[in-house]
Amino acid sequence: MLDFKLHTPIGVGDFLPDDMEVKRKIIKSTADVFESYGYREVESPMFEYIEVFSDEKMGSISPKEMFRFFDKDGSTLALRSDMTPPIARMAATAFEGEKMPLRLCYFGSAFRDSKSYQGKKCEFSNAGIELMGHKGTESDAEVIAISIKSILACGIKEFKVHIGEVGFFNAVLNETRLSEKDKNSLKELIANRNYAEAEYFVMSKEMPNNIKRLFIELPRLVGGPEIIEYTKNLVTSLEAQRALNSMEILYNILIMHGVNEYVSFDMGMVNKLNYYTGIIFRGYTYGTGYSIIDGGRYDNLVKQFGKELPAVGFGIKVDEVMNALERSGKEFVSSKAKAMIGYTPYGMASALKIADIYREAGVKIENSMCGSDIDENIEYMVNKGMESLIFFKDAINILYVRNEKNVGIVAADITIDDLVMPKKEGEK
Repeated sequence: MLDFKLHTPIGVGDFLPDDMEVKRKIIKSTADVFESYGYREVESPMFEYIEVFSDEKMGSISPKEMFRFFDKDGSTLALRSDMTPPIARMAATAFEGEKMPLRLCYFGSAFRDSKSYQGKKCEFSNAGIELMGHKGTESDAEVIAISIKSILACGIKEFKVHIGEVGFFNAVLNETRLSEKDKNSLKELIANRNYAEAEYFVMSKEMPNNIKRLFIELPRLVGGPEIIEYTKNLVTSLEAQRALNSMEILYNILIMHGVNEYVSFDMGMVNKLNYYTGIIFRGYTYGTGYSIIDGGRYDNLVKQFGKELPAVGFGIKVDEVMNALERSGKEFVSSKAKAMIGYTPYGMASALKIADIYREAGVKIENSMCGSDIDENIEYMVNKGMESLIFFKDAINILYVRNEKNVGIVAADITIDDLVMPKKEGEK
């Protein structure tokens, strides 16, 4: 019988020290980029009333995918399943009189019951931004540029952000003249990248030849600005043409941001969340099966909480970025201590005082718990991969041990006067 005390539930797991170092560096790298653009951090509760997430106008997360429970009054609560709706609620209720646009960023975990999908986690870490109160291509471009610069700051250099447009795809669907049921069926096939079945479906229906051709060519309508120009010849509706013109303007602004080389347009991109209304985008890199960035424009979401506020944002999947960095072989400088300080009972007071001086100067140093046995202290130092040991035999006499790669263990008797005391930053 499984001993539940020794295992984590399906879909969640522990982060050990090496993992946490990488995770924290990713979060710090993204936070530095967010803050450099003027975004300020907010934090929503880990759980909220289920209505924040379950309204069909606000998103497409099914209640079946949420972790739900009841409070003492019988109200249904849910663990945070999406980072954006809580921030939309926050923007509608907590920033009265604030000069727009509003720039917010966040870091935290969301939870979805995805146990039926093999290999998918139920808890996933996110870092992202929301730009609220501005409707236009300029704000779309800023958000996409920040998403790209954030991924670059994390250490991933080979990736692409694929950009689609909800308005364009909906306009094309309307040009098919299909019933709502058939439109939804076709949309689902495209969303699942089932192009062969989509082609068969299109060929079996009555619709304009240019639109049939567009859906058949969708797998190839991915690339640079030339794809936009080519697609213009396949559509006739003003709505679709306006969306394509907007994508061209977006690309020109992304050139000014200096990130256009990381951008690709995907005419067949379908919104995964119901609240997206305009530009949508996803970032992909090698070695991971899922997108590492998801984002888009959602001009009607905040309105569901009582305030008209256009918005655009994105989220970075921190766990997927970690997987991508691991597969790329990127190495991080460890933050663990490179030195330790040991002591006998007679040298303890001096040792602890010296250790604090080092720490105040920014040096990471471990206090030994190996007692007075010098050999045991050296063995611990070597096992932990540390570079040096300062061992206080008493208040004055010290053994300084170095662990050198090509030489091995080198030891010398010194005194406190021989120690080179580190200087704090700014000291001469």
